[in-house]
Amino acid sequence: MRKQKYIRFLIVIGAFMFMLSVAGKTDGQAAALNQAKTIKVNNMYKGSLANKKGISYKVTLPEAGNVTLSIKRNAKTSFAGQIQNSKGYIYTFVYTKRQDDTSGFDEVQVGLPKGTYYVSINNSGGQVSKADYQFTTKYIKSDYYEKESNDKVATANTITLNASYKGVISHSDDRDMFKFVVPQDGNVTLAMKQKRDTIWHGQIENSMGEQFGELYSKENGSLTTYMKKGTYYFVMENHDDSVDVPYEFSISDRNAPLKASQIKVTNHTGKADSVQVSKLKKGDIIAVYNAQSKGNVLAKTTAKGTSVSLKVNQLGKKTGKVYVTVTKSPLRESDRVAQTFKGETSPSLKTSQVKIANHKGKADTLVFSSLAIGDVVKVYNAQSKGKVLMKGTANGKQATLSIKQLGKKAGKVYVTTTKSGQEESGRVGISYKKEK
Repeated sequence: MRKQKYIRFLIVIGAFMFMLSVAGKTDGQAAALNQAKTIKVNNMYKGSLANKKGISYKVTLPEAGNVTLSIKRNAKTSFAGQIQNSKGYIYTFVYTKRQDDTSGFDEVQVGLPKGTYYVSINNSGGQVSKADYQFTTKYIKSDYYEKESNDKVATANTITLNASYKGVISHSDDRDMFKFVVPQDGNVTLAMKQKRDTIWHGQIENSMGEQFGELYSKENGSLTTYMKKGTYYFVMENHDDSVDVPYEFSISDRNAPLKASQIKVTNHTGKADSVQVSKLKKGDIIAVYNAQSKGNVLAKTTAKGTSVSLKVNQLGKKTGKVYVTVTKSPLRESDRVAQTFKGETSPSLKTSQVKIANHKGKADTLVFSSLAIGDVVKVYNAQSKGKVLMKGTANGKQATLSIKQLGKKAGKVYVTTTKSGQEESGRVGISYKKEK
């Protein structure tokens, strides 16, 4: 496998050297950068190349992100593609396979900073007079991809803790470096996403190359080490079969935050409220706060199983939010995750608060009293389900609703109230007399 990859590497390099050697030609299909055609990212482009000829395109990235150069296979020839800058520095390359099935594409990824780049396509194999090519440069805007070139301390990408980053080892001797700062003495966890039959080697070191921990992805997905406050570097390298395979890693000094879907808040009326957190592990410490930052701890507990239920005497009568964290030793407390809770159920109306006049020959009326500004009152035609006959909002202590016809005979309607920030009350039946 390694021998095959080495041979492939030599073939590709040879193709690129040839392409560079013809870069000065100006016959319309030459790869000279000063004649490169301008293209847009995420668009498909087609063309035709003579044998051993190449062409270049100029593409601009508005922001940093991940670029995938994707070239369609051709059964009669092979194409070599590369991405480089104006000075000729090659960031990555791809070599298409020659096979009968030409429906597929061969592609390679690379993370790049904002700027202008050149994509070159070369007809590198097959004795054909002309070869049709098709390619696209896919682009995803993100600050969480590596930005080539980053193989030295001086050019290391600056990253933040507690975030996930992606990148690609472009060739067997490639190494990607990332610079990060540990804000205080404590434990730090390096985590690398594992992939079957692929091994990456990652290590944490200082600017002098002194190592503080290393990880082979096949053996373990993460390591935790104690580090003092300061600046460090994470180095990602190929170990076995990881060239052109996208990697993903994170360096954290605090726990990953909970997902909102793990948190359920119930705001009871007349008894203690509850916050339930699920999908935990024994020993996880859960804390509930009343603010996104600072604020007070409303409740705190340690999980004895996979879930916990915390009691809070009073979250509030109106709709609001709580903020929940998790702490898993030995890392620090996670960021706070907000979860909204509904307001308490509004108190039901009393029958004495509603007066109904069933008029003959004119609209019927309902007068609600002892309300607060903003209270919403509704009138239904049934104890449950049914239809809303009337609805109104109190502008003062009273609200008057009217309807063309309640009914000629005596009957009953069902009324509710909803106070600002609270849930709708239960329905209360109010009888009315026949028309007069």
